Amino acid sequence: MQKTIPNLHTHTNYCDGKGNAEEYVISAIEKGSSSIGFSGHAPVPFKSGWNMTNENFEKYLQDIDNLKYKYQNKISVYKGIEADYLKNTVEPDIFFDKNLDFIIGSIHYLKVPEQVLPWDFIISPIVFSKGLEKFYNNDIKKLISDYFEATAEMSFNKSVDIIGHFNQINKFNFGNIYFNENDKFYLAKAEECLKVISENNKIIEINTRGKFRKLSDTFYPSEEILKICKKLNIEITLSADAHSPKETDSYLTEAAKYAISAGYTDFLSLKEGKFEKFLLKEYI
Repeated sequence: MQKTIPNLHTHTNYCDGKGNAEEYVISAIEKGSSSIGFSGHAPVPFKSGWNMTNENFEKYLQDIDNLKYKYQNKISVYKGIEADYLKNTVEPDIFFDKNLDFIIGSIHYLKVPEQVLPWDFIISPIVFSKGLEKFYNNDIKKLISDYFEATAEMSFNKSVDIIGHFNQINKFNFGNIYFNENDKFYLAKAEECLKVISENNKIIEINTRGKFRKLSDTFYPSEEILKICKKLNIEITLSADAHSPKETDSYLTEAAKYAISAGYTDFLSLKEGKFEKFLLKEYI
């Protein structure tokens, strides 16, 4: 029987996912997974339609602890968050004292001039297009630079284990509508950022959600960027970014093959509370 790749990137109805946390645990058990990690969107100090509230956050932490105990003889349940980084506003390190097993650090917002709230640039194609025009005067290179600069800054947060959906700046770039993803400028900015990530010993996730939802032609990171990760000896993990119980293993086998094609032989996931290496070939 083929092994099921353990997924650490999971969202429940505490934030923008569907279904309660226990439904995800049961689904992972049924799929034969050895573990599951929860990574609810951590609270932010401004209005958000999909981050957990402070009240929900405390309930979420307790719920995951309860599930750890309830299912300890069937599956390892890990308590994590996906924390946003926004310079001088919110950083993943503020959650260091929450007794978490791991933290995914991600860029979902960017600060822009003349706007009180941060720009949620990945929420929809229309919001992205209008924001690019309004805040950046359609200067896609400046937006790319700001995105990768923020990601590099985030990697200095000591509590971050995993960098989430690394090049999600291309989320609405179907057919290279905004920029060529093999352009020297784009790849150079990505590599600058990845060098900082490598120096800070962060893990890059291969995130399957964009391709699974047909919002991207490929996984995050893209093939060329994943090759740069390999060149820089950056470790990887495989993430479904599940938003419903049935998605806990979405495209993960394909992601394993994708990693092998870039030269990887193993990936990292949690085992007995610590990141350990797992051989990719055992999961395809």
